[in-house]
Amino acid sequence: MHFVNKKIFGWTLFFMLAPPVLADFTQADSAKAIANCQGGTFISVIGSGKDANEAKNNAKADITKNIESEVTVITTTETINEEKDGIFRDYDKLSQESTIKSKLTLSGFKEIESPKRKDGKYESKTYICVKDAARGLLEQQRLAHDSLERTYNIARNKKHPKEKNEAWEKTQRHLFKFMEPQRLLNVLGVESPYPVNKIYSQTKADYANFCRNTKVFWQDAGNKECSGVIFERLSKKIPMEKSGCSGGFRLNLSCPIDCSSSSLEIECSFSPRLSIESCDGEEYHPLDAKEIISGSDQYKRDVAMKILTANLKKAIFLNEWEKEILGWVPQCGK
Repeated sequence: MHFVNKKIFGWTLFFMLAPPVLADFTQADSAKAIANCQGGTFISVIGSGKDANEAKNNAKADITKNIESEVTVITTTETINEEKDGIFRDYDKLSQESTIKSKLTLSGFKEIESPKRKDGKYESKTYICVKDAARGLLEQQRLAHDSLERTYNIARNKKHPKEKNEAWEKTQRHLFKFMEPQRLLNVLGVESPYPVNKIYSQTKADYANFCRNTKVFWQDAGNKECSGVIFERLSKKIPMEKSGCSGGFRLNLSCPIDCSSSSLEIECSFSPRLSIESCDGEEYHPLDAKEIISGSDQYKRDVAMKILTANLKKAIFLNEWEKEILGWVPQCGK
């Protein structure tokens, strides 16, 4: 294997090819390619094979493979920072969590001439106009840009905390879809015409304002045993305040205790219910425990209560509550 220059007028890429290159584009070949690309840039490669079809197919495969290789290099080595470009820090977080496997579908392959036999092999002088290679990528970006714009227009009018979070997550996904073909466009030297930076920055500023002004408040019915356990568990991941509710939403807990005695034992139980609601008392979403948490002792109520409290700490429904509430909490660090 050896390295060969792929000439794009105005700049040059260095690609690694497996098949030997038997010749280079002549000046006349380049002039023909420029004319067919209507004066635009092109990428050229000469493929070889045992017959004409194999030579042509190898040439096409080499262009695709090596453009994708360049994308991998960019993805691995580029340093993105917010000072350079206002949108890419958040995208970089997404790219770190996802493996970007760019799918490049090239159309518009052209041949300078029919494959020629030389030294026992066929060679195919193949090229593609950059504008043809970029057309499908730009269409992908147009769709992602339009989705991003629609999401922004919806998100800025949302007041509901969970809907606001969902709109922000959609924004991140649309940006990811926009940036994936951008890496290919960077290799092709094509500038995107879509003002995604402006839209994303507006959405981000709106969400940042939501983050600054949205807090989670805790309110309970005064049952210390139950409230203490649930607050301690949820507050490990969810920042909450116990002051009067303002500028956000509150978690309103009720947790009645029921203790009964029989000739066999004393049994106590909790029936927790948490309401996610506005500071004005509008209930957004109720959370009921799917199980009754109980504890018992043969002789003493306080022992039954200690067992009950210990069982509450291990209750499975707390995992479900935590997951649901996190969907309502502003994700200000993302």
